[in-house]
Amino acid sequence: MLCLLLGGTSCYKNDLDVAELTNNPFDADYSGAAIFSFEEVVNEAQPVPPGGTAQYVVFRVNSALFLENTSYQVKVRDLVTGDEDLVGQVPVGSDVLRYQRDTVQFGAGEVCLELRLSNNLSYGRAETICGPLQ
Repeated sequence: MLCLLLGGTSCYKNDLDVAELTNNPFDADYSGAAIFSFEEVVNEAQPVPPGGTAQYVVFRVNSALFLENTSYQVKVRDLVTGDEDLVGQVPVGSDVLRYQRDTVQFGAGEVCLELRLSNNLSYGRAETICGPLQ
């Protein structure tokens, strides 16, 4: 009798089509709503030494899309300069992240970043955000 019960529960085991599972924002084939949104560009004077100005692109991660609470990083590629970096949550648990650009640009124009969620050495779908320079 136990064998019949166990055998009967495995009948639907093959009905799951993994290719249809596209609701996890950490997967490269995620097909849901936008994960990232542009907030602002911030220019901050740096103390002397070394002095100068640091430029940050501030963006938000829509963690409400996550299937469960988890820590993550964001892989950033600056589409203007080609620079790449991995940005973490500071403070931990924050969904507003800041990417420090290596090249400071002022005035008219915009900055565009390609962003990917990163977790356990894998990367999610690439999204692009753009915003005006300050």
